[in-house]
Amino acid sequence: MSEPGTSTTWWFSLSAGGGETPTAMSASSLASSSYRRRIVQSRYAVSSPAYWSRLPARARPPAHTRIGAGVLPAATSVSHFTDLLLEKQVHGVESSVITVLAMQRWETLSQMAYKSGKLDKAHGKLALRMLDSIVQQSGLDRITHIYCMAVHILVQAQMPSQAMSVLRHLALTGFSCSAIFSSLLRTISRCDPTNLFSVDLLVNAYVKEGKVLDVAAAIFFMDECGFKASLFSCNNILNALVGKNKSEYVWLFLKESLDRKFPLDVTTCNIVLNSLCTQGKLRKAESMLQKMKNCRLPNAVTYNTILNWYVKKGRCKSALRILDDMEKNGIEADLYTYNIMIDKLCKLKRSARAYLLLKRMREVNLTPDECSYNTLIHGFFGEGKINLAIYIFNQMLRQSLKPSIATYTALIDGYCRNGKTDEARRVLYEMQITGVRPSELTYSALLNGYCKHSKLGPALDLIKYLRSRSISINRTMYTILIDGFCQLGEVSKAKQILKCMLTDGIDPDVITYSALINGMCKMGMIHETKEILSRMQKSGVLPNNELYTTLVFYFCKAGHAKEALKYFVDIYRNGLVANSVIHNALLCAFYREGMIAEAEQFKQYMSRMKISFDVASFNCIIDSYCQRGNVLEAFSVYDNMVRHGWPSNICTYGSLLRGLCQGGHLVQAKEFMVYLLEKACAIDEKTLNTLLVGICKHGTLDEALDLCEKMVTRNILPDTHTYTILLDGFCKRGKIVPALILLQMMLEKGLVPDTIVYTCLLNGLVNEGQVKAASYMFQEIICKEGLYADCIAYNSMMNGYLKGGQINEIERLMRNMHENEVYPSSASYNILMHGYIKKGQLSRTLYLYRDMVKEGIKPDNVTYRLLIFGLCEYGLIEIAVKFLEKMVLEGVFPDKLAFDILIKAFSEKSKMSNALQLFSYMKWLHMSPSSKTYVAMINGLIRKNWLHQSFEILHDMVESGLQPKHTHYIALINAKCRVGDIDGAFELKEDMKALGVVPSEVAESSIVRGLCKCGKVEEAIIVFSSIMRAGMVPTIATFTTLMHGLCKEFKIDDAFHLKQLMESCGLKVDVVTYNVLITGLCNKKCICDALDLYEEMKSKGLLPNITTYITLAGAMYATGTMQDGEKLLKDIEDRGIVPSYEHPESLEWRIENAIKRLNTIRNCRKGMPFKNEVELLPWSLRGDEWVEWGSESCWR
Repeated sequence: MSEPGTSTTWWFSLSAGGGETPTAMSASSLASSSYRRRIVQSRYAVSSPAYWSRLPARARPPAHTRIGAGVLPAATSVSHFTDLLLEKQVHGVESSVITVLAMQRWETLSQMAYKSGKLDKAHGKLALRMLDSIVQQSGLDRITHIYCMAVHILVQAQMPSQAMSVLRHLALTGFSCSAIFSSLLRTISRCDPTNLFSVDLLVNAYVKEGKVLDVAAAIFFMDECGFKASLFSCNNILNALVGKNKSEYVWLFLKESLDRKFPLDVTTCNIVLNSLCTQGKLRKAESMLQKMKNCRLPNAVTYNTILNWYVKKGRCKSALRILDDMEKNGIEADLYTYNIMIDKLCKLKRSARAYLLLKRMREVNLTPDECSYNTLIHGFFGEGKINLAIYIFNQMLRQSLKPSIATYTALIDGYCRNGKTDEARRVLYEMQITGVRPSELTYSALLNGYCKHSKLGPALDLIKYLRSRSISINRTMYTILIDGFCQLGEVSKAKQILKCMLTDGIDPDVITYSALINGMCKMGMIHETKEILSRMQKSGVLPNNELYTTLVFYFCKAGHAKEALKYFVDIYRNGLVANSVIHNALLCAFYREGMIAEAEQFKQYMSRMKISFDVASFNCIIDSYCQRGNVLEAFSVYDNMVRHGWPSNICTYGSLLRGLCQGGHLVQAKEFMVYLLEKACAIDEKTLNTLLVGICKHGTLDEALDLCEKMVTRNILPDTHTYTILLDGFCKRGKIVPALILLQMMLEKGLVPDTIVYTCLLNGLVNEGQVKAASYMFQEIICKEGLYADCIAYNSMMNGYLKGGQINEIERLMRNMHENEVYPSSASYNILMHGYIKKGQLSRTLYLYRDMVKEGIKPDNVTYRLLIFGLCEYGLIEIAVKFLEKMVLEGVFPDKLAFDILIKAFSEKSKMSNALQLFSYMKWLHMSPSSKTYVAMINGLIRKNWLHQSFEILHDMVESGLQPKHTHYIALINAKCRVGDIDGAFELKEDMKALGVVPSEVAESSIVRGLCKCGKVEEAIIVFSSIMRAGMVPTIATFTTLMHGLCKEFKIDDAFHLKQLMESCGLKVDVVTYNVLITGLCNKKCICDALDLYEEMKSKGLLPNITTYITLAGAMYATGTMQDGEKLLKDIEDRGIVPSYEHPESLEWRIENAIKRLNTIRNCRKGMPFKNEVELLPWSLRGDEWVEWGSESCWR
């Protein structure tokens, strides 16, 4: 290959020597018609797949490199090239190369030699075609050099757009800008070294592809290679950095450019000035302007830039000052400058200031144009200043400016925005008279005005008028109509318009569908939107962010957070990005629906994605924490909200106050209220009512009244809600009279009490047992105009009748509810059901349950609990269990009261297996039985001698935080002693001492009593002696029980010794102790000693009881020792226990009659029925053994 000449540019040529080859034909042969035909034929042949199939595999180029497979945007097909060459009749050696290219004989190109020649656009297109062919070949080295050579050729051929396409293609392939520049630099020597426009194109290409930092680094690399970037390239990079908001790189690039002495001009300064303004650093921008003025650099663009930003930020005075400065420096503000300022001021709702600029324009002999007046007209209309807008329009006419279609459209749109559609119609008529033809935008503005102000009749008339004039109805007009009907809630008509739109062949866009979906959502038809959305997507219209925002917002509002979450996923699936409104709406919905776990996860996701919470989200988070009782976390969120600069509002403070009050933190709530009183607009009636509820619940009523006085001093007058809270507080405390006084005060202040106020009073009267007064109040609710007795009022009155046992009145009220179309609630049925159960009418209770289910009212916990209780009272425990199962199957979660009722019923019936099974269910459901349930189970288990299970239940009772009574331990100790489990009894005794249920001496005494009751008197005496040695004094019951055991073994002397020991310990001998000793003496037939003990008892002021008299009388009667019987009978008759007889009877008969009488009294006290008189006699008189008189049941 020969070296390039120094003449013009590098191009192809054939070698001079050698014979004529098949590919190096003469120019004349190319011009011949036969060869021309062959070219055309070959063009069609090579495009056929059959042509390529006949060639050997190694001779076939890849499929994508064949004719028509171009890579670059500017590449031209071979067929087009052939036609072009045949038309121009290209001659010379270039035609041979063209022929080679047309025939795609690539191997011939390597046999050619090259020389320089002049280039034009045809050569550039050939270079593109060849480049297209070359880059398709696999295994090529130095591919970037080939591209760069093509770029140089295209630049020399004056085809910059095609060169730009090649460079942008290179930028997309991943090559760095520095690498491409190196290739350009190495290949430029083969072209014109003086033309460096390709470098500027390279910079521009990388900038357009967004690789600004890469090209900035390449600029400095060029400088290191001895090549200075042009002013255009430097400014292009700076401008791109500003546009990408990379302000920190702007200053770095500028500093580096100054250090390297790159060329800079006023455009550079203007770009930097715009960067400062974009960052909001207007003071620095003005400082830079001053420095530019010192160098006499500023031009109109400089001032327009800073003026634009001053007006945009609302700093009109500064803008006018800059305008004055601009004129002082000899730079005349042109029409563009003033129009910029007028436009920005009008958008900022400062049209009056914009009008002053219009006057100033006239003062400096600058004539405002149509755009100036149109902007002002639009601005004044936007601010609702119709008269001023008309004045500007008339002024425009006086200035001999003919209103254009834009002017009339602005007038029509302005009138419509302010509801003056008739005036807008008049302007349209005037517009037609003056010969200005309305555009589609004009008609759309009028149509929008009709629809926005609910004048759909005139809107449809306008559509008919347009059809009559053969003016096409476009998509915008249909969308306006659909939106208008949706705003009025006529969604069906909006759907009909959509059908007409499709019939007319106009495809709805996303805005059209959004208007319809938004209307459907507002009407609560959120689920029907799915059909419209599906139709929309099938037609190829994809939802945008605004539509997804609408769907997510309304689904969240309707309480369907999970459905909204699906749309949230679709947003990212469709390549969109959800905005903060969608995120915050979802977060609020999760909290409102109680999906706390999902809400917390979504909140963490928002934090990771750096999506800021809005005020509504903060309020939802705070309210959620307060409702769950986590006030500390709520205040932590509040602090975070304040720290990030979000303004807290009344809802925020209300939620925090409510959380403090519900948690019983009344002191902190008052302190927080004091803090809020110091803030402006932080409290209102609702906020103070929130604190009032907390004070009435946890505080005193005096504090509540004091708060009301503070409300008045803060010019916050109590409303109906305030009085209702106070009334409810007084009624719940049983202070009915002050509540009635409050009602009178409420009426005097002109406040109308509602049903809630009267219901509070009704509840108060019922709770105080004033059922008659409550009935009068209820009648007033029914009869008074403006009041309506709702279900709650009926339930309150029914509850009062329930307390009085007036079931008939409850039934009457239930009938009245149906007659007055007040639908009873489950609570209404529960009250009547409770009344039936109290009266023992189980069958009517079950019938009422059946009616309740027929009415479609779902039974609740209370309903099933009442049914279970009623069935258990009648002993139908198995059926009660069936109701418990039914309760669970119907999705009603059983409470612990239902389990308690069943467990106690099973325990009383000694069906402990069932009771233990229910107990295990309760523990599985994390429920804790009540103390009475534990007692019933322990007693039932002891009765069945299931001592191990009873011991476990007792321990479980302790672990659940309930304190067992000492009787539970004593009963269990007695049972263990009875079965011989002495170690277990001692273990229980130690547990009782450790828990502090009773003092140590009582715990120790329980063992003595347990041993005695099971007949182990010797062991009991040993334990008793250890108690005495420990310095503890046993209880009276312990002494008595041990005496009873000794008496049963006829150890009377030991028993009397215990009596003396008891007295020496300071314990008073009671009647029960004397009865034990008397019974022991009688069993031993020591009647005289028993009578002496009887006299001793009386001398100590102790009155003998029935057991004493029966024991002595029975012993006398059985042994026949009647000498002291008269004295005993006299004592009995003097106490009025048995009657005295006027006629003297035999002593034996009188003692027998006294015994019967005494037994009758004792059995009546115990509630024991008797069958005949024989049962009234002591067992000794019926032939039983004497030892039976020593049983504990007798002496107690």
